Amino acid sequence: MADTEINNYIAKRYARWLDYAIYHCGIVGIADEANDVLNEVLCSLLTKDSEYLLRMLHSRKNGYTELDFFVLKMIKLNATSPTSPYQSRYKQFPTDENVDYMELDIEDITDDIQDRSGDILCKMHQVRRAFEELDLSPLAKRVFKYRFFDGCNFSDWEGEETQKQLYEIYNKVLFTIKNKLKGGLLM
Repeated sequence: MADTEINNYIAKRYARWLDYAIYHCGIVGIADEANDVLNEVLCSLLTKDSEYLLRMLHSRKNGYTELDFFVLKMIKLNATSPTSPYQSRYKQFPTDENVDYMELDIEDITDDIQDRSGDILCKMHQVRRAFEELDLSPLAKRVFKYRFFDGCNFSDWEGEETQKQLYEIYNKVLFTIKNKLKGGLLM
C-alpha cells in the first residue's frame, strides 16, 4: 500500500519535477540530461525506507510535501554540483568543435549494457524482503532501518544505546541478511 501511494505521487509530480530539472540542467549547460538527472534522483529516492518516504509525503508545508522539497533539492544538487552523485557518475567528455563527427568511421560495437539502477533496485528489494522475513526484536528492526534504509548515522541516534551497541546490533542483522541471501534462501 505504501509503495503504491509513493509511486502514484511520483507519477503525479513527475512532469513538474522534470520541468524543474530542465531549468537547472539548462543553467549549467546540460539541458538534454534533465531526464537522466531526475531519474537518478528518483532511483536514489526509491532505495529509501517506505515509511520514511510516507512521513515526508504526509508532512505538508506551504501546499507542498516534504517529499517535494527533498526531490527538488536533490535535482538542483545533482544538476549543479560537480561532486554530486549524478555528475561524478556521468562526467562529461570534452568534445572538439572543429571535428565533423559525421565523417568519422566509427565501428559499431555491441556491448552488454548493464542496467545498474535496475540491479541496485532489485538488490534493495531482496534485502528488504530478507529483512522483513527475519524474526527480529523491535530495537534491532529500528536500528537496521535507521542505518541501512534511512542512511542515518548512529552519532545522530536518539536513544539510550551506545554507538558500540548500535553497531553490534546492526552488524548482526546485516550478517544474517547476507547469509540468507548467499544461501539462496530468498529469491
